[in-house]
Amino acid sequence: MSPKGPSQSPLVLDRFALERRRFLSEGTAYGVGGLGILAGLGLSHYARAQTVAPGASAGNAASAGAPPAGGPTTAGPPGGAAGGPPGRPPLPPEPAVSQPAPLNKLKGKVAYITASSDGIGLGIARAASNAGMKVCIGYRNEERLKAALPLFKQKNAGILPVMHDVTDRDGWAKALEKIKSEYGRLHLLVNNAGSKTAARISTASEKDWDNAVAVNFTSTYNAVAACLPHMLEHGEGSQIVVTSSMSGLLPGGPLGVYTATKIAVVGLIEALRVELETTTVGTSAFVPGGVNTDNYPSGEENPYRAAHTPPGMAARFKAFSAAGMDPLEAGERVLNGVIHNDLFIVTHPEYMPGTKTRFDAMLASEPVEDPPPPEARVKGEARVLHAGIYPREIVHRRQKRKSYRSVKI
Repeated sequence: MSPKGPSQSPLVLDRFALERRRFLSEGTAYGVGGLGILAGLGLSHYARAQTVAPGASAGNAASAGAPPAGGPTTAGPPGGAAGGPPGRPPLPPEPAVSQPAPLNKLKGKVAYITASSDGIGLGIARAASNAGMKVCIGYRNEERLKAALPLFKQKNAGILPVMHDVTDRDGWAKALEKIKSEYGRLHLLVNNAGSKTAARISTASEKDWDNAVAVNFTSTYNAVAACLPHMLEHGEGSQIVVTSSMSGLLPGGPLGVYTATKIAVVGLIEALRVELETTTVGTSAFVPGGVNTDNYPSGEENPYRAAHTPPGMAARFKAFSAAGMDPLEAGERVLNGVIHNDLFIVTHPEYMPGTKTRFDAMLASEPVEDPPPPEARVKGEARVLHAGIYPREIVHRRQKRKSYRSVKI
């Protein structure tokens, strides 16, 4: 396959490789929006216009999340592109609509799901395979992989196992090269690996903390650093998804270390949306509630779990798992979010009242004072007082869907 979009010289790509460690933390140095960041990296030609193309219908604009008729054409801060504090470059104009889904057709595309030989990851991998994707299964345990492969309807056609430790940065480069050598391109990256620690921050050991941060948070940076340049280079439309948890939005349980890392990874994805909004790479935070992690149908024995479940725990484990969402359904909901480029893929509405209360508590904490904040201070903070991804996402989510499990637009 020949790459779409402009090809890059090794010099430019090497520069991107050197700079990519900077863009997660220093993106604001280039201004708000992915166009400024990519321009700063010498890659502005990867940016894609977010306004409706000439001749496009109003219906197409609406499907992309355009503002309602008669509404504003931009979602930027007051003052528009000229806003910003003195002595700094002016804020670039923000996109008029939410980023159109870069990966809205899945058949024939390539997906890599880390930690997908079991649990939620396997559910996502099965859904991707059912949608006609070529699926790369990240795994670390041969027995789990052996138990997972019979669940694919296509009898392992288009399935590529990739042994991979997500905390190994060199391992990410090797995994990507293996995928490219087999399929040529990578389009969907789901960083699903997670540490399910129940440690509390107040009592966690250094080992507990370091492991959770490495697996739940830093591994996502590793994934982005390794795979984003490739996705931008081929320009065929890609999506980066990170499995967080409803604990990433609502710290409702005594799971301090887990909660802290899951909130962190949601913030990482939100920052990436700001940075990549004008490119061919979309971003989504998957925030599920309870999901049954056993992919085997009811009445069928999972050979891996049968061999590794402690005596007397099998019945208890099955009863606990049965209450959760089916992992294949969870996977289909992830893919539905991908083809719509949803910033947040929320699967369990029962968590929303508690989540709203958390956000309401933040708003209630605002000090309402007279006189108001000094004008000079407000101007000096202009760059961080507004994030256009949120109003655009709200408009985008107003578009009705017949199903949140469909893998086709």
